[in-house]
Amino acid sequence: MPHGHHHDSDEISGRHLDWALLRRFVGYLGAYRGAALAALLLLPGVAAAKLAQPYLLMLAIDDYIIPGEIAGLWLIALLFLLALAAESLLSYFQVYAVQWVGQHIMADLRREGFARLPRLPVAFFDRQPSGRLVTRLTSDVENVGELFGAGVVSALGDLLTLAAIVAVMLWINPRLSLVAFAVMPLLLLLGLLFRHHIRRANRQVRARIAGLNAFVAERIAGADEVRLFAQEERTLKEFDQLQDDYQSASLRVINWDACLYAGVEALGAVAIAAILWKGGGEVLAGVTSFGVLVAFIEYVQKFFAPLRDLSAKYSVIQASNASLERIFNLLDHPAEPLGKHTAASGPGTIRFDRVSFAYDAEAPVLHDIELDLPPGATVALVGDTGSGKTTLGRLLLRFYEPTAGRILLDGVALSDLDPALVRRRIGWVSQEPFLFDGSVHDNLDAERLRDGAELEEILRRTGADRVVARLGGLEAHISERGRNLSAGERQLLCLARALVPDPQWLILDEATSRLDAETEELVRAGMEAARRGRGALLIAHRLRSIVHAERIVVLRRGRIVEEGKHRELLAKEGLYARLWRLQALENGQSSEGT
Repeated sequence: MPHGHHHDSDEISGRHLDWALLRRFVGYLGAYRGAALAALLLLPGVAAAKLAQPYLLMLAIDDYIIPGEIAGLWLIALLFLLALAAESLLSYFQVYAVQWVGQHIMADLRREGFARLPRLPVAFFDRQPSGRLVTRLTSDVENVGELFGAGVVSALGDLLTLAAIVAVMLWINPRLSLVAFAVMPLLLLLGLLFRHHIRRANRQVRARIAGLNAFVAERIAGADEVRLFAQEERTLKEFDQLQDDYQSASLRVINWDACLYAGVEALGAVAIAAILWKGGGEVLAGVTSFGVLVAFIEYVQKFFAPLRDLSAKYSVIQASNASLERIFNLLDHPAEPLGKHTAASGPGTIRFDRVSFAYDAEAPVLHDIELDLPPGATVALVGDTGSGKTTLGRLLLRFYEPTAGRILLDGVALSDLDPALVRRRIGWVSQEPFLFDGSVHDNLDAERLRDGAELEEILRRTGADRVVARLGGLEAHISERGRNLSAGERQLLCLARALVPDPQWLILDEATSRLDAETEELVRAGMEAARRGRGALLIAHRLRSIVHAERIVVLRRGRIVEEGKHRELLAKEGLYARLWRLQALENGQSSEGT
């Protein structure tokens, strides 16, 4: 089944009720302890109002109706109505307080989870589809929000009600109480039998919805490719398969919940039948009053109502426990190491000291790279596809850490520097320019590092001022991923954005590889202007774009095989010369150097 292998990877395993997770969750209540305490303190009042009603019925029957004392019955009726009103009013305030706390905890978890995402290593996102992460911050968080309200507090309320009912029933008539409670061992056995199945089914539901969300997010992002390659029918079949899996998992949860509910309901009916048989006999024998029998039937119904609710609460707690595992797994994932130094200065000398790197243990990408990049130099990295050019740039930005060796910036290892500091000193423009939905100003300078005049100068220098003028100024709107801009316009704005922190180095990663000739020249002129006064690392596939570089480094299979200037490398008749001739033939140009 397509995408089926994603399911199990998202089913985190643990105990049936992980008390460590629940204790950690309780820590989030600290900021709202007042409202949480109020919700808890209202529980005894709600329980007392519920318990008063059968007792008042017993008094009405035994003390007024059977003896024919109608005169005092109005007071019992009034007290009964007051008990009903108190139950309704107290329940309203209790539920509101609980939900208020739950909503605030949900907001805190979303905020903490979303704040965690930018601090996670890039490698984490390589393994996690975006749809799964969206699920953790949306439906998983909503599931956990139910834990306090519909789960823990309601369960405590039900347990308090049960304990009070047991106490009152034992006080009124111990013999009938023992008859009613004879079914308790069966209830406990029922809960033990069902809890494993409910837990497993809830985990599968969370995994299936995460997989479904990941699939939908991927297909939305690739909507053009779906249409281009006529994949609509195949995509729909895969979606239907994923949706069927999710539906099947949801139906399993519903099935186990319904079975547990039906079992509790059946045992409640057995208990009432036993009380009618035993209590009826005692009434006929004159041992027990008719009012006590009626009150006991009412108490048993009120006793089994919380038990039915507890079965539902147990399902909520199980589902929330599964979601808590996933959310805390995200929050506990090791963040990108910050390094020991949060400030550094120097001209910007970069050194790769015997650097090796592998995305996984079996496929090394770089081998023993020794490379010096002096301040202000223009150095080009070239090589065939998969040679490691882009990986070197990503290591330099601390997106990944070398598996061996060190990268030094002004003599300090990058691993000892704050990644934010590194990325302010080293700007990056990729071959896939990305812009956010929002204003031009927010995209270029969200932190407002530059005043208006400085930003205008950067735009003018890179040629992006014409793009901003066409859009209508700095406050003009850019749509999601910059869809209202051409590829060249997006690239120019990303180039301007890279210059806002005034970096010492600029990495240009195939920044013109997807542009037409005219747009490429426009962007190239902007890049030439941007490079003035700073070092530039040009990662290029088109060799004609780097012929004027002060130094060209040729990579092959993760190793440096040649270095030098354009004419020097052509004269060596090595890999660079061969690549140059191939590209010249492709373009119908002379193979002579410029």
